[in-house]
Amino acid sequence: MRISADKLAARLGKELAPVWFVAGDDPLLVGEAVDLVRAEARRQGYDEREAHTADARFDWDALIRAQDNLSLFASRKIVEVRLPTGKPGKAGAAAIVALLDNLPPDTLFIIVAPRLDKATAAGKWAQALQKEAVWVDVKDIPPEHLSVWIGRRMRAAGLQYDADAVELMAMRVEGNLLAAQQEISKLTLLTDGQRVTVDIVRQSVADGARFDVFQLADAAVGQDAARAIRILYGLRNEGVAPTLTVWALVREINTLVAVWTRIDQGASPGSAMNDARVWRNRQPLFAKALRNHDESSVRRLLAKAAAADKIVKGARSGVPWNSLLELVILLARPARSRRAQPAGYAAL
Repeated sequence: MRISADKLAARLGKELAPVWFVAGDDPLLVGEAVDLVRAEARRQGYDEREAHTADARFDWDALIRAQDNLSLFASRKIVEVRLPTGKPGKAGAAAIVALLDNLPPDTLFIIVAPRLDKATAAGKWAQALQKEAVWVDVKDIPPEHLSVWIGRRMRAAGLQYDADAVELMAMRVEGNLLAAQQEISKLTLLTDGQRVTVDIVRQSVADGARFDVFQLADAAVGQDAARAIRILYGLRNEGVAPTLTVWALVREINTLVAVWTRIDQGASPGSAMNDARVWRNRQPLFAKALRNHDESSVRRLLAKAAAADKIVKGARSGVPWNSLLELVILLARPARSRRAQPAGYAAL
């Protein structure tokens, strides 16, 4: 059975299943989901707990043997197995299937992993978990929903706040929900019943935003120039390699140009994006970019991408992060000429 994390508490209230699979990428949300399962198990008498991290050297056979050797008078226990990569390997996959086929009594399993990619989720062990366990799907909080999430958490903590204070806090902790929760806990101590204002947030909330190059690409292609620039500065401050950053941007630009060219030659936007292997959930981002770019801006993008790539790799003089900034601005905020759309664009 597969459920979303927001349905977990209700599901636990109905039945405590013997196996839970918690999959997600955000450590705070995954940790809270595991805590809910663990707390309900303890309430029902699972007093012992053992935890394992299944890395490349993990002994799956020892785990199986330990469950087979349970004493008749053993107390109920929780067994947690964390899969750091989301891939248990051949031995681990076989062990998980074997455990599901022969679950020991008085034992509750919690298996924790990052979100599985499509190929991994299709594996026999993952399919067995989906059939026999409760699969808790822990989704990330999208940037556009982060303010709502923070506001809900602040209300739950008993805080009153101004809307612009929440917006500022969302900007400062974006991509780092653990930092957001820590800041909310700190505000409950600092404000002492005071309303949370922008000034209070400025004084107390550290800039804990955490970004990656894929967020940068999404923001730039999605024509959110302000956010893209902020992410770019965040990547620079975090020490992310400019080569990785230019790779992500050039890849998106090449895809955008390929889609633009196909549409200009008469293809429908949908088929052009499918041909360019643009995932369905990212197609709205490309649609925004296609509305803003024209033949002139596309040509400038290609030239600027080639120049930035050479500067970053030392084949041409220049400041790498400055060239990346220029590339981001041109991608996210193009200056259009008279011809603003490719032929066939009306279908978008």
